[in-house]
Amino acid sequence: MRHKIIFVPFIILSIVLSGKTGYSQEEDRSFFSSKFCTVFYANDVDLKKVNRRVSLGFSNFYSPRKYGGSSGLSIENILSDKLDAIFNKAEEILDMYPAKIHVAINVYKTQDDLDRVYEEFFNEPNKAVSFYIYKTNTIYTVESQLTENILAHEMAHCIIDHYFVILPPRKIQEMLSVYVDIHLKD
Repeated sequence: MRHKIIFVPFIILSIVLSGKTGYSQEEDRSFFSSKFCTVFYANDVDLKKVNRRVSLGFSNFYSPRKYGGSSGLSIENILSDKLDAIFNKAEEILDMYPAKIHVAINVYKTQDDLDRVYEEFFNEPNKAVSFYIYKTNTIYTVESQLTENILAHEMAHCIIDHYFVILPPRKIQEMLSVYVDIHLKD
């Protein structure tokens, strides 16, 4: 039993050191955190553009006036609130509330950047504008394609993967995630 305890941290350390993080060590990037997410983004990613693309028309608490130019909130704080609202809504739609859940989100500037990361993980061409990987507990997406529906879909994958002790088949997970995406604005 003792060997298994030592072996697990060794595997995690090996993955981290192997560079399978989705960002090269040399790349300039920043991050901010919310209750449910930590967002990593390249310094050339325009957070104001991301903020404009992520709409919360479905949320009761969200008021565009609250987040107007004179609100005094940083763009990171505004996005944090939006991400948490989307995550909460995804949990509510699924009626799944896993304990102590926190997901990383890597936002890339271009589709080519995202494609390189996908190919690094899967050794095949990417056809997605966004994807979630359970092993890294990370959502990978691109600035120009990011919307509240894409985020809700990928967050649903995270919630499902952390809710069940035995993971459901991929097709079932995809159906549930699509369900969240479709019903986000109900």
